[in-house]
Amino acid sequence: MDILTQKGQLTLPDEARAHQLFTSQHANFTYVETPKDKPSDIDAFLVKNGIIKAVVETKCRYDCDINKFFGQYNGKWLVTLDKIERCRDVAKSLCVDFVGFLYLKQSDILLVQKISNVFGSYVPNIEIKSTETQATINGGKAVRSNAYIDMSKAKLYGLHNSNKN
Repeated sequence: MDILTQKGQLTLPDEARAHQLFTSQHANFTYVETPKDKPSDIDAFLVKNGIIKAVVETKCRYDCDINKFFGQYNGKWLVTLDKIERCRDVAKSLCVDFVGFLYLKQSDILLVQKISNVFGSYVPNIEIKSTETQATINGGKAVRSNAYIDMSKAKLYGLHNSNKN
């Protein structure tokens, strides 16, 4: 598991910062992580008053700022399709939303986008392409089906702790 490697461990503070940015604006929610030492299909749950409200996939991009993300990457978040499908299936089975957290470390900004609703229907535009990408945080190459998620309507957290959408 990549999270157990040296490079994987470097993402843990970034993930903590991502959920801190969210919960600082939504004190009534708790971000409950799944075990980091096991290959869970999801990264966390958003819980409110003891009830699961959403399944969360969290990604941290240490090499990207907000301008690069919306410029060079056209506001498209690349996630493997298999990962998106597994998260969506878990959320649908629990009758909750599936939400994506994308933390851009260089800007200290969290983008939050509902990816699917309680019925499993996708919310944003998602383009699916088979592309060669970095296999894991530790490098390598992989050709696989990837989802390019439109984040143009994502809520932004950060920017002096103000929610911009």
